[in-house]
Amino acid sequence: MSLTLKQAFYFFRRNIVRLLGFALAIGILVVLLAQILTPIFLGDLKAEDINPDTIRPFAQFMNLIIKPIYTGGLIALISSLATGQGKTIFNCLWLGILRWPFMFMANVMTSLVIFAGLMLFVLPGIWLFTRLFLVPYLVMIDRQSPLNAMINSYQYTKGYSLTIFNDILILVVIFIVLLLILGFLQVLHPLILLLVILLFQSMANVLYYRHYEILVAERKPLENDDQVDK
Repeated sequence: MSLTLKQAFYFFRRNIVRLLGFALAIGILVVLLAQILTPIFLGDLKAEDINPDTIRPFAQFMNLIIKPIYTGGLIALISSLATGQGKTIFNCLWLGILRWPFMFMANVMTSLVIFAGLMLFVLPGIWLFTRLFLVPYLVMIDRQSPLNAMINSYQYTKGYSLTIFNDILILVVIFIVLLLILGFLQVLHPLILLLVILLFQSMANVLYYRHYEILVAERKPLENDDQVDK
């Protein structure tokens, strides 16, 4: 296990209550939005006609709304905890809402690029993910546009793909092993599964943020040197 992953685990363990509190806040937002939007999408359907096929468009629409807010707000919270800014969970949630258009575009653009790579025998998609994982952090923390964030993420992560890939792989293996253990113990109920997924997503974002700190710290001295030379 790398030092970066150990540091991410330590940060995650120390702030797990705040991270889960943010997940709860997102859950409340989802429920409120569902209450408002359900009549629009499913108003004419009878209860017996509701099935995975009929509800899929509504679920996809909700994902388009919620995912950028969740990711952006979570990044804001992690950054606040790491830098001691003391932002509340609802402050971070509000930041996620304000930056939704930029996070939405960043998510669409990176997803299309990575999906195209996955279609080329999978490995190019994985490699592209390791080069573009900084995009949401550059959009949220550095206030970059989605396109600039993609360009800068690709530049910042040059020669770094294997480092982040190894940490992600270890994290995924831990997640899978945990699911297998819970399944073997026959306690993998939907609520427990949801909790495990939320914990995994939070830990993954903490890990990405730690790598963001490292890469940005390495990059800024280079940029300052370039400005001095000019």
